[in-house]
Amino acid sequence: MTTKRLLLLLVAVIAIILLTACGGGVKADIFPDETSRPVYPPISMRTPLPAPAPIPTPTPIPEPPSPPPGYAISRLTGLYIPEEAAMRRPFAVVYNNEPRAMPQSGLMQAEIIYEVLVEGATTRIVAIFQDFDAEMIGPVRSTRHYFTNFALDHGAIMVHHGGSPQGYSAITNNGIPNVDGMRFDGSVFWRDPVRRRDRGLEHSSYTSAERLFNIAEQLDFDMVAANFLGLFEFFDEKTASEPQNLAYTVHVPFTAANVAIFEYNPGTNLYYKYIFGGPQMDDAIGEQVSVTNIIIQIADISHIPGDTAGRRNVALVGSGHGYLVTYGAYSRVYWTKDSPQTPTRWYDAQGNPLAVNRGRTWISVINNRPIFEGLGEEGEYD
Repeated sequence: MTTKRLLLLLVAVIAIILLTACGGGVKADIFPDETSRPVYPPISMRTPLPAPAPIPTPTPIPEPPSPPPGYAISRLTGLYIPEEAAMRRPFAVVYNNEPRAMPQSGLMQAEIIYEVLVEGATTRIVAIFQDFDAEMIGPVRSTRHYFTNFALDHGAIMVHHGGSPQGYSAITNNGIPNVDGMRFDGSVFWRDPVRRRDRGLEHSSYTSAERLFNIAEQLDFDMVAANFLGLFEFFDEKTASEPQNLAYTVHVPFTAANVAIFEYNPGTNLYYKYIFGGPQMDDAIGEQVSVTNIIIQIADISHIPGDTAGRRNVALVGSGHGYLVTYGAYSRVYWTKDSPQTPTRWYDAQGNPLAVNRGRTWISVINNRPIFEGLGEEGEYD
């Protein structure tokens, strides 16, 4: 064998060794049949490199037999909050959620946070606030008709700055009390002058807990919390329902161009949110947004026929499935909602009412039949 051939053979052997050494990462996908896609599968749950040690059996966390005097257990988080707050009707605030809106303020005081597509590849947030005193909430943006399902699930007051024609109709038809920045700009809402100058009028609207409480009193809203306020039950101790399904890094694609990422920190047992290539921050406190639970709700999303603005329908009345991600692992869940006025009910894989860990919950609503832009592919989350 010539010297040249020996050299080529040696290079090939070294390349094979290097490729083999680099392939030791552990990947756990909910959809193993989707792993050949050139983009993230519909939902990918991946462990970091090197793979973490298996989650140990949780140590029981003793709960006091009853709340301390003056406190009650929140039906939204399972945590102790003042009795006055636990009895208060919550607010459902529509947040702007695009690059010019970052960083947002007040999200870390919301108990439940919904994220869903609007037009194009953009999402918006509807944050449910009950026990809060935030001095700055926003930027607040316009509502869509399917956002009202989130408010109705908690008997909440809608807080928004404008809305689509369908959004206004849904508020009226469902009798939802609301606080609209188009009516209360300059009083309940104010404009941040720097954001207005640098980012545009639609990215500059803010409100506060004090202003929302005051306007609710002025408008004589019923402020007693609905008896169906909470959607979940709560584990008595930190629990991963299926600890073998590791989920340390969670990718949630709303579109191929907009993939939300959550990273699990075993030290805090929290998932930290990333967006547009960086951490999603709460500007009011200078912290990255984090939650205890993530629920991925899979629903049919389609464009409204003939709507030139590209608005969508999201089928949140009906039934479907999804995934609960908590305490470093994921499990399959199911949901059902009989009508706009009846709350969404969640169940585990055995058909029992869904229990989650105590703390904030982020609910991402994604399409049942996604279209991967630029690839000409369709896939179904089955």
